[in-house]
Amino acid sequence: MQPQPILREVIAYLACSLDGYIAGPNGELDWLNAFDPPQRTDYGYGTFYRSVDTVIMGRKTYEEVMGFGVDWPYPDCKTYVMSRQTELSVASPDTQLAGPELMDQVRLWQQEKGKNIWLCGGGEVIKSFLNAGLVDQLWLSLMPVTLGDGLRLFPGGFPQTHWELIELNQYKGGVVGVRYVKQSKEKEKP
Repeated sequence: MQPQPILREVIAYLACSLDGYIAGPNGELDWLNAFDPPQRTDYGYGTFYRSVDTVIMGRKTYEEVMGFGVDWPYPDCKTYVMSRQTELSVASPDTQLAGPELMDQVRLWQQEKGKNIWLCGGGEVIKSFLNAGLVDQLWLSLMPVTLGDGLRLFPGGFPQTHWELIELNQYKGGVVGVRYVKQSKEKEKP
């Protein structure tokens, strides 16, 4: 009997504050700078990044990344920027603008062999994918800070979903990495 091919999964991989924010009130990410120690701990990012070949993000996340003033951080991936603004100009390599129709394409990709698909942010894009039942895993870096206000990791308005913890890592400085996989409908029933 041949092993089943490994199908592509959609993984939401993000850092968030203890009080559930992925960015400050104006989308700022400067609060993450406090967690860039001299030893350059990557909190599992390198392993994760090698497992993906596609990145999906929202317009605000894209604009924030472009404002970092560094080389494009996803050079090995095809990137899709989801936006309702059809006039948005994308200036990064191998990047294209996409609308809600991208979710139909993602459903097809999930049936193919290959590397995983990274849901990079923001909250509204993740909410859309949760509503469509397209998020297979959550990889979260819980940063030991409370922001008090900002952009929520999970804006309300999506169905209840049960997740199973499959990995837990503690890093220097109090950062905790957690990895959850979506439970199947059969496992959710008591």
